[in-house]
Amino acid sequence: MATASQPVRLVADLTMHVPRDAAGDLECGAASVLDGVDAVTEVEAVDVTDLRPRLNDLQVDATVALAVDAPADEDGEAAARAALADGFGVDAVDGVRVDHAQGGAETPVLEHG
Repeated sequence: MATASQPVRLVADLTMHVPRDAAGDLECGAASVLDGVDAVTEVEAVDVTDLRPRLNDLQVDATVALAVDAPADEDGEAAARAALADGFGVDAVDGVRVDHAQGGAETPVLEHG
């Protein structure tokens, strides 16, 4: 039986492990870790705030903006936090803030003047 879901756009502070051989730069590597989380539907931005090299990977603190599919019958923020925390390579989820802005980059901005 299919369950209804709700899209949740949020900004969160994460600690995660990025493979040393990840393609692209560090932000791309962090985005690929988040793309591997089942509930994540879109990674909009990654801002790396700290880096700790380890033997097999890079431990990264980052502020990320992303979209998550959460069950419609649950609190969107709590469900998104739980989905991120369960993601492979994600150690800690802090400072989750739901983004209530409507529209995205594809929404045209009307200019007056």
